[in-house]
Amino acid sequence: MRGFRANYEKFQALNTEIIEISCNSLAVQKAWVTSMGEHEGVGGVPFPVASDFWPHGEVAKAFDVFNEDTGMPKRSIFIIDTDGTIRWSNVYTDSIPATDELLHEIAKL
Repeated sequence: MRGFRANYEKFQALNTEIIEISCNSLAVQKAWVTSMGEHEGVGGVPFPVASDFWPHGEVAKAFDVFNEDTGMPKRSIFIIDTDGTIRWSNVYTDSIPATDELLHEIAKL
């Protein structure tokens, strides 16, 4: 997410909004947002952060990325157009993609 935050202007230039969603509680989400960039002297993130805590994982389940065994969503990214159509998606086993990879996919659309 640090790469997304650092390159947020590039996403906006492509008419793209980032929304980070996890199954963590609101308190955990707020602490995460506060901690982002503290060692760099800046805090927070420039994009919306949402909690899918209750009912637990309902958004992740709707996108078919909820892992019932762990109770958490799989790391995944969805590019959704203004009509609500998923134009590109990917599920990641280790981490989210590099910012440049995602910007490239967005530019192709």
